[in-house]
Amino acid sequence: MQGHNDDIASVIERQLAERLPQVDLLEATVVGRRGDGVLRAVVDHPAGVDHGLCAEVTGVLEDAGYRDHYGIEVSSPGPEPPLRTAEHFRRAVGRRVRLRLFAEAGSRSRECTGTLVSAGAEVLTVALADGVAKIPLARVRRARELADPTP
Repeated sequence: MQGHNDDIASVIERQLAERLPQVDLLEATVVGRRGDGVLRAVVDHPAGVDHGLCAEVTGVLEDAGYRDHYGIEVSSPGPEPPLRTAEHFRRAVGRRVRLRLFAEAGSRSRECTGTLVSAGAEVLTVALADGVAKIPLARVRRARELADPTP
């Protein structure tokens, strides 16, 4: 997440920390424009996410005034949760991830899939099919933990 979505995510995290401290905001994005857009929040909770929790989070967002500018959608992370913070990446160590990276100067953006070997505050180590890569967290545009392909 970058720019405006980063700002909204930071504000929402503070609001949730005050009212629902065990809720973990995995992703917050705005789709569309202010006035006719949708604020989408993906949340997690140690006891799981159900309709009641989504309604509580929606209430926090409404009380914060987001309903005045956006439609609000709150959902659970599903089988492939987004990864946004260093803590999210630390919890995903040992699992398969898909990373969409910002382009470096002179190149196109790139996507890579592999097993997350380690996650530091600034660098991720990912085992890819063609070797191990050290990826600065600042280069990660979007990331998801992948569902286990085995039944």
